[in-house]
Amino acid sequence: MSTRERPVVVAVCGSPGAGKTTVACATARRLGVPFLTRDEIKAGLGLSSASVAEDGGVQFNPDFHIAGGPLSLRAEAVMVDAAQLLASSGASFVVESSVLSRKLLDALLACDARVLAVHVVAGESVIAERLRARAAGGGAVDRQLSSQFQRGEMKRSIFAPPGGAHAVVEVDTSDGGDPDVEGIEAAVAALIR
Repeated sequence: MSTRERPVVVAVCGSPGAGKTTVACATARRLGVPFLTRDEIKAGLGLSSASVAEDGGVQFNPDFHIAGGPLSLRAEAVMVDAAQLLASSGASFVVESSVLSRKLLDALLACDARVLAVHVVAGESVIAERLRARAAGGGAVDRQLSSQFQRGEMKRSIFAPPGGAHAVVEVDTSDGGDPDVEGIEAAVAALIR
């Protein structure tokens, strides 16, 4: 691969409720590249092992509802494999997960990808409110995450990207509204110069 063919991967990470999916989706749309998210991979894996409930709806396996459980770990492994396939093919993309794992970062770097880590943050009160709202209308995972946050188990540092990315940008979504992805786009432009 020549320098001009090296993929750029925007790896978005941050606490649940920080707004990382919103930022990642807006970034992928702005750059016109694919968007790979661990949560959707987990949902796809969950549907593959689901059954039909008594009411005729879809019933996920109990493991689906455990944040950080076996299905989440499997989704991470699938995401790393998919990201590695895209990057080794020379495709640029956006990837999103709460944590930019060392395994994912190393796999991307091994493919000679230029990696921009985007750490999405928000004020604690903003995240708490977003998680409460999701838990009120959502399922067991949202309630679990809200409870963990309330107990102080989800410190911002847990979700910070590891060292080794070519560049790091922090995006604060505390003010709500459409995310400002101009800083991300500028960082991508700097990587491809």
